[in-house]
Amino acid sequence: MSHDAKKMRLRWLYLPWAIAAVVFGGYYMLWRAGAAKIKSTVAEWAEDQRTAGMNIAYGPVKASGFPFFLRVHIDAPDIAYADEWRWRTETLTIDALPYDLRRLIFSVRGEQKLSTQTYGEWRIAAEEFLVSIADDKAKDWIFATTINGATARQPGNENKISLGSLVFDLSPDAADRTTLVLALAATDAAVGPKDGTIRLDRLQTVIQTTQIHALGDADTWRNAGGAVKINGLLASVDDANLSVSGDIGLDADHAPAGLLTTEIVAPGTFVEALAAAGVIAPDDAEQAVAALTLAAIAGGGKLKTPIELKDGGAHIGSVTIADFSRD
Repeated sequence: MSHDAKKMRLRWLYLPWAIAAVVFGGYYMLWRAGAAKIKSTVAEWAEDQRTAGMNIAYGPVKASGFPFFLRVHIDAPDIAYADEWRWRTETLTIDALPYDLRRLIFSVRGEQKLSTQTYGEWRIAAEEFLVSIADDKAKDWIFATTINGATARQPGNENKISLGSLVFDLSPDAADRTTLVLALAATDAAVGPKDGTIRLDRLQTVIQTTQIHALGDADTWRNAGGAVKINGLLASVDDANLSVSGDIGLDADHAPAGLLTTEIVAPGTFVEALAAAGVIAPDDAEQAVAALTLAAIAGGGKLKTPIELKDGGAHIGSVTIADFSRD
């Protein structure tokens, strides 16, 4: 073999390794640029929120995961608004693809602490807690959340909120950017001491809110024809099932107004849940349970009837099942 032929053979032997080194080096530079961009975005966001009146503090921001992930860890994030609420945790993690920062996934694996002026102190833990924000060509943006095995407790008492699972997507409607669409599915929700005074086994719904540009002011939203459109809502507790669809707006006093098409199996169970939540007075709940149970028996165990929202309450015929004006 000639000397030139040997050199050419060696070049072909080393060429794949040289190409791999160039690709790997380029990917590393892309990964570092992506990490730097996320870090700068965090700093810019924090400064913007401080300018808006919020209190933002956090510790070191570190990147990890190369070469398989771009993962940015924010130590000790502490976010608060005046004395109204404060949220903090040990570490907030942001995941992204280094070559596409249009979708960011936020996750918390440790305990979260939430303090509110109205509802007090809460400690939150979850097996999985993910929130993502993404750009979308058709919808402009998509906000999504996945939560599994979550509990929230108040130190010093037995108050507890638990959630088996929650998945929801929130985004503008692709055909009408003035409408927000929420798709939600939840299982095994409970609120109250110990096993939960209020319980919901399953909830699935798709809801649209129109005229979102006017949501900041109730009168403006109402006058613009704003409405919450329930395309479908399914809920169940034990042997009780509820199906709802219809539109809800606001009346002149900003109370819910509208007509909902409903189908209820074992309606008394849902009325008792509303009473436990304080939405309806105990005496009214007893009367409503009796009247609706009789109506369901007459309908073969199922009640098909409209629910009318008016005068600050929810009514099935002459029976009030919820009073929104109660303190």
